[in-house]
Amino acid sequence: MKTKFNRWLILFATIFVNICIGAQYAWSVFALPLGKLFGWSGPVLALAFTITFATGPIVMICGGMLLDRKGAKFNIVLGGILWSVGLFLTGFISSPEALYVTFSVIAAVGAGIVYSGSIANTNKFFPDKRGLAVGLNAAGYGSGAMIVAPIASSLIISYGVLNTFKILGVAFLVIIMLCTLVIKSAPPGYKPEGWEPPAIAGKPGGSDKDWKQMLRDPLWYVMACMFAIAAMAGLMILAHASPIGQTMFKLEPQVAALYVSLIALFNMAGRVCFGFLSDRIGRPNTLSIMFALGAGMLFLLSNTTSSFMFGLAGAGIGACFGGAQAVFPSLVAENYGTKNIGVNYGVTFVAFGIAAYFGPMIAANVAKASNGIYTQAFYFAMILNIIGFVITFVYRLLDKKSKRVTANLSQ
Repeated sequence: MKTKFNRWLILFATIFVNICIGAQYAWSVFALPLGKLFGWSGPVLALAFTITFATGPIVMICGGMLLDRKGAKFNIVLGGILWSVGLFLTGFISSPEALYVTFSVIAAVGAGIVYSGSIANTNKFFPDKRGLAVGLNAAGYGSGAMIVAPIASSLIISYGVLNTFKILGVAFLVIIMLCTLVIKSAPPGYKPEGWEPPAIAGKPGGSDKDWKQMLRDPLWYVMACMFAIAAMAGLMILAHASPIGQTMFKLEPQVAALYVSLIALFNMAGRVCFGFLSDRIGRPNTLSIMFALGAGMLFLLSNTTSSFMFGLAGAGIGACFGGAQAVFPSLVAENYGTKNIGVNYGVTFVAFGIAAYFGPMIAANVAKASNGIYTQAFYFAMILNIIGFVITFVYRLLDKKSKRVTANLSQ
């Protein structure tokens, strides 16, 4: 007898879990209080954010392997425990090295294991609405900072930054464990009732490929370049949003935290809107729009002293960054199938890791050399987005060529 699943309820619970681990993106709210408490410099603090996301590819690959063996629910339980424990332990740190171990390794590994399971499971449960569903799932992750930033800012004022980490660690553990009571793993070959897959879906009939076959495809390297570029500007802003607001636009800490929430709101909205749009006009066309918008917002950010324009530009950049988190998992699934999506997306996430390493550190070092001014970093990211826009046309050409070869072979 065929088991029926309420996939929307599972997605809803997964979104709540991702809101918890999405608190990673609220890092800039914690950075300045930690710096003031311990006297740590901007680059020292930026390294915590960099390590957090630079380890992502390894974690995502390992999480994908766990997913294949144990299922999505196992990933979310294990990852949720590690994430929460890592945050709680961060409340006891007294050195940068301890911060890197607790927040940037233990907590980050947990978050990555959760995310790899949630993204893969959503791809499998929603083959008919992949862009929208993955976008909603990723929106939970992106909205974490929007929800957590003002809460954390208030907790820091009332209880101090270290106690805030302890409080959040306990709260997140309770929420995640409750959500896992609802979450189920998608069965192999799951199809929604009444839906049949198209005869040809994406590359070679949408056939499943493992990571070794994927790496032999030239199209993957183009896709990885686009992913790295799409992530770079967003990570620059997300890692430094609060310091940018305070140093360049003279905002008070709590007001800067609200701007962090605004950027996170559009990060979340971008995941849903661009994911939905990519279902309608295609992933490459959506990426072209995102790169063009991102370049324009970075140009605006580089040439304004207005806090309103800072919010506008930050919102646009956040939306484009969020859109990438919805579009690229869907692109990997369409090109290489869903059977190995956990590991395949983990390998593709290497591109995100590269962006996570270079983006925040470039911005931190530019600001240190320019008395808190990030303008040169913004121009650098703007040029990368222009390059990304051009690469989308290369992707289209290679994709068409691949489909022609496949069609000829099948005749």
